[in-house]
Amino acid sequence: MAQLPRLAVDCVWLRRTIDSSRLDPYAMLCSHIVRDGQDCVGPFLEDVETECGLWDPNEHARARAERQGLHTSR
Repeated sequence: MAQLPRLAVDCVWLRRTIDSSRLDPYAMLCSHIVRDGQDCVGPFLEDVETECGLWDPNEHARARAERQGLHTSR
């Protein structure tokens, strides 16, 4: 069975926010207990998978995987 691509934007731990103290105010933060509040390792490029070992699919990614018959486990 094919596997769901591990895109950073699909991670359950990703929190997107605005931080006006940054040069680029759009902040992509990790909310996993190991990296809580640190920048997400990304990348946020189309079709480029993340190498982050903490990645887990969010509910939208799981639903998309189910519709496409893809496997969602690590």
